[in-house]
Amino acid sequence: MICHFRKIVPMLIVFGLLQTVPVLQAEMKITLKDGKVIEVPVSKDDVESIDYVSSGDQEPEKVFADDAIRIQSAKYGNVSFELGNDLGYKQYFCDAKPALTKECDGNTKCKIIVGSQICGDPYPGRGKYLYVEYSCGNKLKRAKNTQTEVMRLSCP
Repeated sequence: MICHFRKIVPMLIVFGLLQTVPVLQAEMKITLKDGKVIEVPVSKDDVESIDYVSSGDQEPEKVFADDAIRIQSAKYGNVSFELGNDLGYKQYFCDAKPALTKECDGNTKCKIIVGSQICGDPYPGRGKYLYVEYSCGNKLKRAKNTQTEVMRLSCP
């Protein structure tokens, strides 16, 4: 009986250890610009973006992976060198950021057909350009295309 007991005790100890092994989960803490800290799973396959709502009635702020597009600014239009202005030129632009944010933010690649469907026609009858500044993590990128062209934004 003692020999039998010697075989059972090690098996019970090993079985007990297997049951108590914790499942490892890795999380990363991110400090936002406003000083608040959020926890994010490390695997980029688990998270594409996280909604972060600060106090108040504001829209949720998204926190994206480093390989995701984040539109910083976008304008569509052109400049006219008309006389009678202190600057010597007039600007005819509309704010294209809301349309591009909706279409591209959080994606690794994005295609936009440059035209008045983005935010209207700020300079009728004249050639226009789409100017975009976007970030991929901490890297700022710029793009410029003329109307009717296809703008391609990407983050590696």
